[in-house]
Amino acid sequence: MSNPGTRENHTGESLSWDTLTWQDIQAIGMALAERHPGENVLTLPPNRLERLVEDLPRFAPEGTAPDEFTLSAIVTAWIDAEEGGDDSSPFESQV
Repeated sequence: MSNPGTRENHTGESLSWDTLTWQDIQAIGMALAERHPGENVLTLPPNRLERLVEDLPRFAPEGTAPDEFTLSAIVTAWIDAEEGGDDSSPFESQV
């Protein structure tokens, strides 16, 4: 069992809450938006996206490569972080 300052990964290894893993989609998206403002995330090849995540200072790879769904979720979280959480649509009528 982990103590309050840690959590366990899928193998039972203790990780700090300050450590990012592939499951920390929202935090990764925010960190990438802060570190790479203006990057065209929609044109990034998957291997470049993986490298950017792995280069984050708090990232601790767990030995398994992310699947396409994880990478897609990170792209979405990155875009959300850049847009500032505004859920309005440009197609909504202005009343």
